[in-house]
Amino acid sequence: MEEKKIEIEEIREGTTLICKLSGWLDPNTSPEFVARVDVEGVKSLVFDLQNVEYVFSAGIRAFLIFQRKMEAQGGTMKLVNVSDFIRSIFDYAGLAAFIE
Repeated sequence: MEEKKIEIEEIREGTTLICKLSGWLDPNTSPEFVARVDVEGVKSLVFDLQNVEYVFSAGIRAFLIFQRKMEAQGGTMKLVNVSDFIRSIFDYAGLAAFIE
């Protein structure tokens, strides 16, 4: 079985951090995702999910971790380019409010 992975491309514009994600957010990739994205000094965190194939509960937990970090430092988080399939996962988890 092919191992799934997550790729993260970060673009910083002042206090805005845009993270373009590709692949799967699952129990194997989510810890790396949380560890790699540094939100220190970020006021606006944007996750572009256009190329995300699937989000497991561990991925949802990762987004909740980032949401808490952003709230603690007075910033915001949003998810953009979310497919209908991924949106349905977030709707089910009660996280649709973060989707733009």
